[in-house]
Amino acid sequence: MGAVIDDFENYPKFMPFTTECRLIKQDGDTMIGYQRLSPKICADRDYTLRVSKKSLPVPNGVVYTSRWSPANELGPPEKKGVVRVKICEGSWRLEPEGPAKTLATYSIYTDSGAPLPSFIDNRVSLTGIRRLFAAVRKQVKEPKYAVASQASPAPARP
Repeated sequence: MGAVIDDFENYPKFMPFTTECRLIKQDGDTMIGYQRLSPKICADRDYTLRVSKKSLPVPNGVVYTSRWSPANELGPPEKKGVVRVKICEGSWRLEPEGPAKTLATYSIYTDSGAPLPSFIDNRVSLTGIRRLFAAVRKQVKEPKYAVASQASPAPARP
């Protein structure tokens, strides 16, 4: 599942509302990436994020974390007609729950930049998160991700 989360440049093919992703800089386990989203109910949104990932061996596999925060100053300038998201912090945490099961925790704190009442904004966010999990569940079944998982096996137990 971590291979799906790390497949940033292919997000437009499977992540909801994502229309553009571009890697700006990679330095070890940290990357700077630009994304543009096209939600159906409002103008396009974009942002540049600094994403750091870590893997920690545990007795039954590996715990994977990916954390992000804004890095708009390192990305392209703002575009006319696209709302620049200035607050976007979050993380993925993937923990083994058995031989073929993963507990995935997604956390996000953001301001969509839309002048919408909070109850509408929250409803849209919940719908987007449901679609996000559905997309990841579907994508993880793709053969290329199974190969990536086998290429980095869980550490052997002592």
